[in-house]
Parts: sequence; C-alpha cells; structure tokens
Amino acid sequence: MAVDPKICVWSDLTTEHLDVIFSASTNENLLSVLADICKIEDSEDVKNQILLEFYFHTIQFAKSKGMNYAQTSSLFTIMKLVHTMCTSTPYNNNKAAFTYFKQLLVKHSLQRPPYSVGVFDVSQVQAITDYALNTYFRHFDMYKYAFTPKVRVDISFHYDGVPDTPEPVVAPEEVQPVVEQEVIEADAVEEEDPAPEPESEEMRQLRDMIQVAMGAELKQLQSRLEKLINDQDTKISRQVEALEESIGLKSGAKSPGGKKRK
Repeated sequence: MAVDPKICVWSDLTTEHLDVIFSASTNENLLSVLADICKIEDSEDVKNQILLEFYFHTIQFAKSKGMNYAQTSSLFTIMKLVHTMCTSTPYNNNKAAFTYFKQLLVKHSLQRPPYSVGVFDVSQVQAITDYALNTYFRHFDMYKYAFTPKVRVDISFHYDGVPDTPEPVVAPEEVQPVVEQEVIEADAVEEEDPAPEPESEEMRQLRDMIQVAMGAELKQLQSRLEKLINDQDTKISRQVEALEESIGLKSGAKSPGGKKRK
C-alpha cells in the first residue's frame, strides 16, 4: 500500500529533546534518554533492544555528520517511518520501503513550501542514502523477521470420491449392579471379550491408497515451498542490487565529485 510522504521536522524530536540528546555524555546515557523520549519501558525485551539500537545509531550518524537540530529531527523521523512501513506487513516490501525512503528525502531537500523544505543539501542526501543502504536496508529482512507476526499455514486434504472418515463413537461405560458376595462367587467365570473383526480387503486398500496419496502430496508441497523460498531469496538479492545500481553504489560508479567510490 502506497504511503504519501510528509514533512516531518520536529515530529518526534523537539528542540528540548535534542538538547538532552546532544548533552548525553556516554552511550549508556544516550540509550536511557532515547528510551524515555520514545516511551520504551521494558529494556529487557528483545524487540525494544533492537529498536533502541536502531534509534541510537541513527542519532550517532547525525552527530558524526555535524547535523543541526532540524536535520537530526528530520532524519530520526524518516528512518522511523521507513521502519514502520517495513514492519507493517510480514510480506516482502523492500522496494516499496526504499521508494518511500527516497520520497521522504526529496521532501526534505528542496525548498518549495508548503510542498517540501530544504533541510538537507545534496551531499547530506547522498550520505544519508549510503548510511540507510549499508545499515537498515542491508538488514531489512532481519527487522521484518523480528517485528512482524509469523505466517502459519494449516494444511488439510480432501480427496474426491473418498468418503470422510466418521468420528469415533465412544461407547458409554456400563454400570455394573451391586450384587451380593455369594452371587459373585457363583458367577466367577468372566465372559471373554469377542475378538475384533478382521479388517476387510476394501478398507485395507483404501487406507493404503490414502497413505500413498498423502505422502506424494507432502513431497510435492515441500518441493514447492523450497522453490518458493529460493526464488524469494533470488528476487530480494536482485532488487537490492538494482537499488544500489540506481543510486550509483555499484563498484566503479562515480560520485557527484567525479571520483570513483571505494
């Protein structure tokens, strides 16, 4: 589902938040500040730990590039929105998420109010794109696996012409009357249970046919699932390569300055 990009300066981090963030003296202090700002209470939860690390490294990148408050606030919300799109579905949406990421960058790199604002310059846009590709989008599947519900498939078989197996009938327990000791002693010989009826040839053939058919169906299903997984991995690899090539990250591609990227 397509999502319209929006201007997100000061959406999550205000100047008051950034005063505290930029004054944090240690990594532990910064993680604690981010947990308070983002209202992440259970720090022992694995998902919360991954999310905090994601926010932490985003802030550290902004600091390393000397970004001001408005740029840091915009970058933080852009990456947060991309993560929200990634985790909105358990199915692959790598291409849609990267397109949304580029639209958000454009929204914050051109001064055309009220449609866009010039928060980032060209060099910052390239640096942010490189950072996102080398961190978040490189581990896109990991974030999706950690934050989206798993899809479970329940399989049942129905064969035309074969009657459904009836539900087993449980016979009610017989209530034995209370008798006197003399009657029990006189009737001490118990009747033997009747021997179970032998299975008919038709039922045996039907059971064997069902077992053979189920075995073949399961093998075919396993083969199709393995092929689907392999095709999906190949598709994702091709998409990532195409995305990197589209923004000039392939080996030998030139940066805007004319020099080859290492």
